[in-house]
Amino acid sequence: MTAKAKDRDRQLAQANVNEPPQSGADMDMDDDLGMDDAGELLTGQDALGSKVIVIHPGSQNLRIGLASDALPKTVPMVIARKCAMSESEEDGGEPSPKRLKTENGNEMEPEKMFGDEFSSQYAKMCADLKIHMRSNKRRVLPNSKELIVNYNKRAPPETISEHNDPLRIDWTEIAANPQDAPGYFTGKEALRIPDKSNPIYKLFWPLRCGWYNETDYREKKDLYDDIATIIEEAIKTQLSLRRKREWVQYGCVFIVPDLYERTYVTQTLEMLMRDLGFGKVCFIQESLAATFGAGYTMACVVDVGAQKTSICCVEEGMCIENSRINLKYGGADVTETFMRMMLHDHFPYQDINLKRRYDFLLAEELKIKFCTMNEGDISPQLFDFHLRASGQDTRKYTFKTYDEVLLAPQGYFQPSIFDNSLKLKGRRKLIDRSYDIYEGGPNDPVSSAQSAMISLISPLLPTGGQTNGEATNGQAAPVPAKAPTLLQKTNDSDRTPMSAVGTPAPDDDDTPAPIGDPNTATNALATSMRDDVLPVISLDTAILTSIAHGARGNEHQTKNFLSSVMVVGGGAQVPGFYSFLEEKLKELRPGYLKDIVIGTPPRELDPQGVIWKGGSVFGKLRGTNDSWIGKMEYDRLGARLLAYKCMWAW
Repeated sequence: MTAKAKDRDRQLAQANVNEPPQSGADMDMDDDLGMDDAGELLTGQDALGSKVIVIHPGSQNLRIGLASDALPKTVPMVIARKCAMSESEEDGGEPSPKRLKTENGNEMEPEKMFGDEFSSQYAKMCADLKIHMRSNKRRVLPNSKELIVNYNKRAPPETISEHNDPLRIDWTEIAANPQDAPGYFTGKEALRIPDKSNPIYKLFWPLRCGWYNETDYREKKDLYDDIATIIEEAIKTQLSLRRKREWVQYGCVFIVPDLYERTYVTQTLEMLMRDLGFGKVCFIQESLAATFGAGYTMACVVDVGAQKTSICCVEEGMCIENSRINLKYGGADVTETFMRMMLHDHFPYQDINLKRRYDFLLAEELKIKFCTMNEGDISPQLFDFHLRASGQDTRKYTFKTYDEVLLAPQGYFQPSIFDNSLKLKGRRKLIDRSYDIYEGGPNDPVSSAQSAMISLISPLLPTGGQTNGEATNGQAAPVPAKAPTLLQKTNDSDRTPMSAVGTPAPDDDDTPAPIGDPNTATNALATSMRDDVLPVISLDTAILTSIAHGARGNEHQTKNFLSSVMVVGGGAQVPGFYSFLEEKLKELRPGYLKDIVIGTPPRELDPQGVIWKGGSVFGKLRGTNDSWIGKMEYDRLGARLLAYKCMWAW
């Protein structure tokens, strides 16, 4: 076989370079070719990776680019379709953040419009911050809050006519005749459609909180079609690959969450092969891609996204399965909480509504500009912003801030301040979970760290045989009941259902239990109940829980993970976030003060693009062709290939 492969390589090297390259459909990707050799077959003399497209979708942004590119293109993960009413007019025009109203239907005073629970928690956070600042010898003015509230109450906006505004926005142009208007817009164009356009468009975000967005869709086919359309338009506009029939010459590296749902991966594989027509596809997990992009061999990766935060320990090119944690909050929650706190303190633009496109973009801009986690920056400060809406004159507002800019991002460590009421709405309305064909129970991947975290949120939940320590007191973190035996490791890696009658059942929670096992019903109940519990817990507690399960009680491993916590993602780009997180971890683990280090991606890499960069590195690696799924293989075997092709235990 080796001799034949060498002969064939020699013939290919001597072949005429003007001959057309073979298409991905004609190539048998099972042959023992290195990735570079496969790339040469597809590309001729092109640069390495120039025929591989790397896709990393998120709840708010899609990052896409060729593996040969230095940086990805970022496109909002949104599509606008013609509809009877826009998203801001639905639910009777209820604004976001939601305000309480009096019995007469009038809006309440700003201090009461978000309810007593929010007000009391906000007041407690303000008082705790004052105590903390005084203990750090920082100057605290006694009447700072009254000063900014009084200023914001009497700060009228200044109107600027459109021709005097040098930074006016170019809105998406729509044909004068509604019949000629396109059926949809994607990306930045969709966000710049005027709210009062004719015809009316409604925004759809197919992914929310790292899950499929089942709330806004009536048919799952529409949901799948929207994801395919957004990716297709991004490839055509951002990568200038407009001829879809040529995409068969390209490979695709698709980045999936660490704690994924099987339905999501199998449906994505079908979309990439059937709808988009790529010649070959492979998958890589987010945390593993982050270590590839940063060049780390061992790390605890904390990826803070827009609506999802994932934590996972990676060692020697593999995600440690039981350390995976997936939390349902991120930068978008900080944006909304920042607006609620500002409105509570009489923000001059009281009509702000995050369901309106221009208000959503404005709120994101205000968060990026003003939010900080450096206590030294906390003092009454005067800022201004410009409100630009289609068909209206620009308005310039001035306002003062005090501690809101720090307390909003501090919600990562006190997530009860976030509005989590609608995050489970519509869950499992369209798409059911995946079930095992042998036992009939749910078979989405599970993690003992995630189970332990959910049992902290809802203590009455059965945990499927896991031992849960109390992680909130800073002393004990959840650890698995016992270390895996050799038999468990073998079954865990193979992921083959238990069939021999006398075979002992493994204790590891990732392996299917034999039929008739009394734990099967408990595990199924726990899995079904977990869909009803929103995974939201303090970020520092979640990181320590993940490390405890990743290290399996090994002191040396624990120190290694604590000294290589790598924070990536756009939600963590708040000034001072790294030092604040380090301080929090040291408070919970005083015995590891010298070991705890929060690392940043090296080589001045943008933390938002590190995961995509890792995907591009993976797409160019020599010898990774075992994880590529070719078109011919997929036509024959379908999604069953994933059990053999994924780099992790499927």
